[in-house]
Amino acid sequence: MVKLVNASDTPIRRHIKIKAEAHPFNPAWEEYFENRLGLQMKESLRGKNKLLFLWYAQEGKCPNCNERITKDTGWNVHYTRRKTDGGKNIVTNLSLLHPNCHRQIHNREKKVAAGSGDTGFMEA
Repeated sequence: MVKLVNASDTPIRRHIKIKAEAHPFNPAWEEYFENRLGLQMKESLRGKNKLLFLWYAQEGKCPNCNERITKDTGWNVHYTRRKTDGGKNIVTNLSLLHPNCHRQIHNREKKVAAGSGDTGFMEA
């Protein structure tokens, strides 16, 4: 049997533009790019398989609070080693966290960076 495919049968998927000032290797934008990665993973079969693999590898638990990750609790993708530090977009460098745990980790990292005394200026 042959079926004629109509253009209206194809779902429209809109591309979400990257914010103009965003840069993937700037630590200030790390959380933004992690959220984009999570959305992209939900859209493709390969991405869904990665998410499922991560969930099984973590035994369905958040590594931060050790509570179950479910559809109701939600999740965020997190880079174990930041891209700014040479981390790659591979399964061994990713983890699933609850949204609140993800914010806590990034806030902790910001406090550590702020407390390091590094102003970003070279001393003469």
